[in-house]
Amino acid sequence: MRFLLALHDVWPGNFPLAADYLARLRSLGAQRIALLVVPAYHGAPPMDASAEFVAWLRDESGRGTELFLHGYHHWMGELARRGAFRGRRNAWGRFVNRHLVENEAEFSGLPRAAQAGILAEGLAAWRRTGLPLAGFVAPTWHGAPAPSRMRAEGIALWETRFRLHHLPTARARFVPPLAWGKSGSGGKPTLLGGTAWLAALLRAPLIKVALHPGDLEGGAAESVLARVFAAGENAGYGEVFGVTAPRR
Repeated sequence: MRFLLALHDVWPGNFPLAADYLARLRSLGAQRIALLVVPAYHGAPPMDASAEFVAWLRDESGRGTELFLHGYHHWMGELARRGAFRGRRNAWGRFVNRHLVENEAEFSGLPRAAQAGILAEGLAAWRRTGLPLAGFVAPTWHGAPAPSRMRAEGIALWETRFRLHHLPTARARFVPPLAWGKSGSGGKPTLLGGTAWLAALLRAPLIKVALHPGDLEGGAAESVLARVFAAGENAGYGEVFGVTAPRR
């Protein structure tokens, strides 16, 4: 079994926590980690306004960390921009945001033109930093710009909830997720799917581990990660399609 490992929702406001998570993951044996970076989290100033954050990302990239664009606001544009947002979201997109993901599926239910506009804003902020870009992951895995648009923008890898796509060659692999959610009044991290899902994943040829800020609190997730590390080999996203060489 091989497993991909990604830390989601990284932005200038939480990168000290993200740096701590990377150190903890590396202490468990992680060698290939992806950072899913939000350029303007919940309407905050764009990432290129933080020289310290960009320098940290550049240093991580130099260590072999893969950097992915993770939306633009990671929040509904209706909330992040108020009256300045012009996209008209369909009923499904409104349902997903209202009832499933706390308004964070910014692409879900939008027309293609609005999705392309959000992607363009995210890429513009990214390109101002000069950082390398490994690929794109939509916030919450709900909705995404058209693959043809991403391909035209030079994006190589695109991850959905259950698949990883190599856009230049139209290849795809099934990659089921291991992830945590929040439960109870205290928001304690809970393994989605429970131990039965974990057991099934440990028998799969390729899986992805999706971590979010807060998931490593309490120690339960680290015990699950220890099982994953013991059972499989940590691979990079680009290695799946031979885009990058395996780390030795």
